[in-house]
Amino acid sequence: MAVSAAERPVAVETASRRRFAWSAGAVALSALVFTRLPVLAAGLAAVGIVGTQPAPVAEALWRVAPQEWANLLARWDTFYYHSIAVTGYAWHPDVFRHDNVVFFPLYPLLMRWGGALIGGHPIAAGLFVSLIAFTGAIALLYQLAVLEVGPDLARRAVLLLVTFPYALFFSTVYTESLFLLLSVGAFYAIRRGHLGLTALCGLAVGLTRPNGFWMWLPLAILAWTGNPPARGESTLSSRRILALTAACTPLVGVSLYSLYLHVRFDDAIAWIHGQRAWGLPLVGQASAPDPPPLPWQPHMPWQEIVTWIGNIIAFAIGALAIRPVSRRFGIAYAIWIAVNIFPPVAAHLFLSLGRFTSVLFPVFFWLAVSIPRRHVIPVAAAFAAAQIVLAVWFFLWIPVV
Repeated sequence: MAVSAAERPVAVETASRRRFAWSAGAVALSALVFTRLPVLAAGLAAVGIVGTQPAPVAEALWRVAPQEWANLLARWDTFYYHSIAVTGYAWHPDVFRHDNVVFFPLYPLLMRWGGALIGGHPIAAGLFVSLIAFTGAIALLYQLAVLEVGPDLARRAVLLLVTFPYALFFSTVYTESLFLLLSVGAFYAIRRGHLGLTALCGLAVGLTRPNGFWMWLPLAILAWTGNPPARGESTLSSRRILALTAACTPLVGVSLYSLYLHVRFDDAIAWIHGQRAWGLPLVGQASAPDPPPLPWQPHMPWQEIVTWIGNIIAFAIGALAIRPVSRRFGIAYAIWIAVNIFPPVAAHLFLSLGRFTSVLFPVFFWLAVSIPRRHVIPVAAAFAAAQIVLAVWFFLWIPVV
């Protein structure tokens, strides 16, 4: 049947949207296959060749399976997510130790529910959650980047993010993939005016990580600036009020977790109090004691020095991006960087800053527009090589955060 002249623009727009969605899906699947799976393969090869027997650090004594390949994903902070998924939360304020209350509930809940569906394997479920969330995050990130910088630079931004050295955590049982999906989803949804999706992503991001509640601030800025009142409307138009309400849902997420902690442990902010166990260097608070070193474990391996240097460099990249990001993409994007790097430094100095920076997508928008075209591939290749090295260290129980 012939398409009328009135219907033709609609048909063209629909076809264009389908091609755009296909492009986003293709970018996401390519990123999954060519960046996430190689990290897992590198880890599997490393433990197959080198192994972790004898354990290089005392933390490596934690195992969920006797075989190296089956135990591959049981690494570092995965212990805390696994403990929440299997036995629930624990909080012992009278004992100075690392407790799992500082880890927010959404990701371990998905591990628990997913593990139940696949026969009681929460760590495997966590990997599936991470890889699925990563794929969705990259599809949304590409679409958001197209809005901000256009298709060519959008592909560069994605390339630089997925090859970034600390992007290795998108292949692990950590919250990075889920946090990236929800934060990008919240920005994209409010930019497109999808307030229901904004509220859903905001609520979920507030339940995912301690810094998730900060999302309300950039979302509120976008809600205010992106919904100007029509002529004759008051400053607080109904649309703007709805957008601001959706923007504040990250506060609801953290409030729900705090309410749970209040009911369970009579301490609504145990997730803040528990941070002291990881040390507060600026106020002279040492961290809780780690497991005693094994006889063959060096006190300060050189890799740990490299890790600290890497975290400081990652922080510097994020800090340097704030001003140009504000000028090019707006204050909301710049604030999202700032609230994710400065509070952790105030609390724990540069601990884990590389991992925290890996999810700050505005940084990679800035890198995409700042790095000359001819240098993008060499930079991405250098990033990827460093990521594989860090991945091998991570799976061999060498500290990378």
